[in-house]
Amino acid sequence: MKRFGTQSRLFNQIFLSHVLIFAIPFIILSAVVYYNAVVHFKSEIESSNLYKLTQVRNTFDLFARGLDNSAARISIDPHLRPFAVKDGIYNQMQAIEEISKYKANNAIIDDLALYFHGDNQLYSSSGLTTLETFTQRVYRFTDLNGQSLADQLNAIQLPSIRRAQVQLSGSENVQNMLTYMFPIPRNSQSPYATVVFLIRESMLTDLVGPILGDFNGSVYIADQDGTIIAARSRETDLNEQAAAQLLTGHDEEGIRDITYENERYSMMTVKSEMTGWSYVVMMPASQFFGRVLEMRTFVLIVCAAVVAFGIATAILLSSRQYRPIRKIAEYARPLAGRLQGSEEKRGDELDLIRDTVWVTRDLMEQIDVQRPIVREQFFVKLLKGALRDAGEVEAFMQREKLALAGKSNFVAVVSMEGSDYVSTQNREELLRILGEVELPEAVGHGVEMIQDNAIVILISISAGEGTRGQQKSIAEKIALLFEQCIGLRPVIGLGTIVSDLLQTNRSYIEAFAAIEYTMRVRKGDIVFFDELSQWQENNWYSVEEQIRLVQSMKQGNKEAAATALGNLLNDLRGKDVSLFYLRCMSFDLINTFLRTINELQLKIPQEHRQGLTEFTTLEQLGAWMSSLIDEICAHVNANKESKNNELGDRILDYIRDNYKDYELNLEKISDHFQMSISYFSRFMKDQTGYTFIEYVTHLRMEEVKRLLKQTDIPIKDIVVSVGYADVPNFMRKFKNSEGITPGQYRKMN
Repeated sequence: MKRFGTQSRLFNQIFLSHVLIFAIPFIILSAVVYYNAVVHFKSEIESSNLYKLTQVRNTFDLFARGLDNSAARISIDPHLRPFAVKDGIYNQMQAIEEISKYKANNAIIDDLALYFHGDNQLYSSSGLTTLETFTQRVYRFTDLNGQSLADQLNAIQLPSIRRAQVQLSGSENVQNMLTYMFPIPRNSQSPYATVVFLIRESMLTDLVGPILGDFNGSVYIADQDGTIIAARSRETDLNEQAAAQLLTGHDEEGIRDITYENERYSMMTVKSEMTGWSYVVMMPASQFFGRVLEMRTFVLIVCAAVVAFGIATAILLSSRQYRPIRKIAEYARPLAGRLQGSEEKRGDELDLIRDTVWVTRDLMEQIDVQRPIVREQFFVKLLKGALRDAGEVEAFMQREKLALAGKSNFVAVVSMEGSDYVSTQNREELLRILGEVELPEAVGHGVEMIQDNAIVILISISAGEGTRGQQKSIAEKIALLFEQCIGLRPVIGLGTIVSDLLQTNRSYIEAFAAIEYTMRVRKGDIVFFDELSQWQENNWYSVEEQIRLVQSMKQGNKEAAATALGNLLNDLRGKDVSLFYLRCMSFDLINTFLRTINELQLKIPQEHRQGLTEFTTLEQLGAWMSSLIDEICAHVNANKESKNNELGDRILDYIRDNYKDYELNLEKISDHFQMSISYFSRFMKDQTGYTFIEYVTHLRMEEVKRLLKQTDIPIKDIVVSVGYADVPNFMRKFKNSEGITPGQYRKMN
């Protein structure tokens, strides 16, 4: 029953998953339809109307500029000066003719009139008439008489527009007429006349009317005081009085949604900087939704059919997919336990598979990031003798597809000690080439040893046992690569050839020993380890083992030093000499220890001094020397760790001093500390726990927060001052880190 219950729960989960798979298209389709049919459709209409309004505004600004120019020309026209116009009937007729010409040059005006302050008559293209006649007979104003018109004309100081109702001659219909009045001369504290342009409102509404297109709504033009001077509506309940109230509270440019008497409107506004007029379109928001109801209904029907089909299909697929999923889960359960270190049983198979996939994916991502570092560390461990399992070495090489299949291997060491300055670009190019380099009948893998200031290449000869001649040709190829990349031909030390990869530590120590004897060679020479014995005068025991012992202790390799000491003591045991000579040989070996201790600037503890001088057997001497090897190697390793910590502190100090520099990057800091970018990245992470980018970002972020809290420097200037040129990118980083924007952070603190 328990097994059946688990199956039923898993089956239900599978069934629900399939139902969701078929439900997702429905949700996405509905969202897309809604957005495109309503939101996007509404946005397009608003943007289109806003563009049309802008064109209308530009057109009206052009008309207003033309009227303004006409008024300016009238003010300086000698035929229209007060003393000229009033000087006889002939001059009056000439003035009327001039006014008619100005009217003809302005297509949008219905009439043009000139009024001199204090008179009771005005001059227009229709002739010379009294104000009363003009308002009651010529245009038949319904809300304006001669006296009120005179008051307006005498009081005007700035250009203004008024709206009035008129009955045109020969018609009983009431129309709106706009009186656009300009004082002359312009910008005068005491104008002597007023130019009046009479414009039918229909001239303006005919231009703004097409903005609505097929939609219902209203178009308004309001002056700088918010008074509506022209309007056109189509099937809307919004009257001019209500529109005037809305305009008063929402006179900013742009698009906004407003509500009036529980009815939502979309309001689009543009303003003229020249005249101060506002051009407004208002549309009921409901009509945008009405256009898509039919399409939405059709889509809902289709989606419902899809859901019904999906449910039926989900039942069929769930029953068929349950069994293979369970088999996968049975395989994944032990794998998940190994990856997560837990044998806890999951709720169901899908949870188990999901967790296993996530853990495996995370591990693969970490492996991809760490792969170059892992390969480099593998070679370092192999060279230093830290790897003892042949199966582990073989498995790693197969997994990483490393070409080290040859039976003959040896190590070449290229010392960078005393070399001239090498740029980061050249160093990176050299390490890239040596990472896996094809050599004559061999392949090499190079790694950088910053502590020893050297580059070490592990070389595997493709076929054969390997000869001294092959070693030399390979070394010459490496020297040529160095010369091409960094412009110098270095001294190269070569260890002896070994057949087993696990023995490369021996060749590694020998190659370093060969480098230490470069005082006997010239710059650019190739030094073989087996040549060193020819330079030594001692023939009491193996000179090669003596050199391996010294070099192993200098590198802090306790295991290799112990092996070399054992070989030396066995060599001494095999000597058929008197006890006196045997002690002399032993003291020569002791001197080897003393010279190494002196080079490393160590002090010999008192008990070791006694042990090295009062031994009676080689076993006693070996025990004291083994103890001394432990102390020497411990000192060397501690010194290396101290130097690493010191270098780590120097790096952090350098970054803290220069993190505000926009040009601070991996290449620049690697060049400053004379190491490769890859080595610096690994060292930074190992020694400080931070990557370079993480640490710099942390310092810059903290400095930005400090400046936001303690200063009122603009945010953009703060971001630039800490080394960021891309301000928007930093804003995103800050919000991801702090959860709020820099502006909000400043307000909160």
